[in-house]
Amino acid sequence: MAADIAQIVDEGESGRNGYRVPAVEKALDILEFMAASGEPLTQTEIATGMGRSIHEIYRILLLLEKRGYIFRTQSDRFRLSLKLFELAHMHPPVNRLVECALPVMRGLAANADQSCHLVVREGESALVVLQIDSPLPMRYSVALGSHFPILETSSGAVLLAHSSRAELDRIVERIVAAGEGQGSRAEIEARLNEVARLGYEMRASLAVEGCTNISMPVRDHTGAVIAALTVPFLPQKAARFDRSTVFERTKAAAETISAALGAGEAAVSSRADPERRDYPFSNRQEIQGEET
Repeated sequence: MAADIAQIVDEGESGRNGYRVPAVEKALDILEFMAASGEPLTQTEIATGMGRSIHEIYRILLLLEKRGYIFRTQSDRFRLSLKLFELAHMHPPVNRLVECALPVMRGLAANADQSCHLVVREGESALVVLQIDSPLPMRYSVALGSHFPILETSSGAVLLAHSSRAELDRIVERIVAAGEGQGSRAEIEARLNEVARLGYEMRASLAVEGCTNISMPVRDHTGAVIAALTVPFLPQKAARFDRSTVFERTKAAAETISAALGAGEAAVSSRADPERRDYPFSNRQEIQGEET
């Protein structure tokens, strides 16, 4: 039976017999549509957004709910569960990312006296996939598996600034339309342009007073930014290193992880060319000012 299914899929993909699996296609379409929306949706909203009838998706929704891929809220809306994250975490590329980052991040925490975490983008959220605590008794850290609105974090800003233009426009448009308190469109675009120009973000945390986020991109073998390494720098008397030292060590750690993932020497540089004009929103506003 398994061989028969594999043959059907192989032949369908090669176009020899044109086999299709409508139920599977509908299930994947639903999951992708819900991931792109980033908010709970009613059955009607899902059907309308996908251009299908409620009858076409009703049984698929029930099955996805039964298998734990989606769940129903008290207001009878559907949203994605963490099951996709759990599956992705079992996937070799994610395992490879964590495997390469783990020893480097342990070394960073020990040599910076600060906690650090690794973040990937999941739709319009920043998702923590690895967390290493500071060796000091007093520390600030985030829980593994936590989701945050993408522009409430420096990790998210780094990831978003290195996304495709189409994805950027879609996400920024939704954030501005929803009035989620991330600033005006001009402010968001200016922030993302600056992240792209510098290649990193270092700014006061929007969530914790007195904490400075230091966030660097992590690249894969193609040079694409697939994660962000972030240190929430918390100054305290027991810490041996100042912010400048921690910044340099975080940058070096991100470059080491990138190199371990196969990124070339040019790709691992966290500093973008200041003369570039291919920034996220460079056709709408000029990059002004010198790096400070």
